[in-house]
Amino acid sequence: MVRWHRPGRPALSMSELASAESLLAAVDVGRVRGTLVLGGVPWNDLDDGVQVVRLKLLEECARPDRPPIREPAAWVSVVASRVAVDWHRAHSRDAGLRDRLAARWERQPDPPQEQRLLALTVAEALDALTSVQRQVLTLRFYADLPVREIAELLDVPEGTVKSRLHAAVSALRVPLSALEVG
Repeated sequence: MVRWHRPGRPALSMSELASAESLLAAVDVGRVRGTLVLGGVPWNDLDDGVQVVRLKLLEECARPDRPPIREPAAWVSVVASRVAVDWHRAHSRDAGLRDRLAARWERQPDPPQEQRLLALTVAEALDALTSVQRQVLTLRFYADLPVREIAELLDVPEGTVKSRLHAAVSALRVPLSALEVG
């Protein structure tokens, strides 16, 4: 007869294994299935629930610090009802996760025509700028850096950064004023 062993726990002795096998044989599968059904576990998950109850019974028998189970039928019924509760918790947790993932991947509504036109106009106006003007605009308005830090990054005086920003904003103002944006 093979000894049942789990890593980190001592193997069962032959007498413990015999008592565990006798307890497993004493488990009324119909009673366990009935408890799981009354607990709301669907039919297709009942066999898994029975296996979990059997596993918990073997684990309980393998614990040397616990006294032997006096009423296996009552113990198994309580464990089966707890397995049903655990199934519901896991199911609701999985459903919530699925809902959050589905919401994340839902397609966002299309922006209004005015916003699309504004975005295209800004993109075209940015393309028309020189690379130096685009650089200072990006650092100032997208990276939200102050003029002093931009000057340090580009290794130019602050006045140069200010004049480049002024020229870039003026160049953007022309196409955007045609749309009556600013």
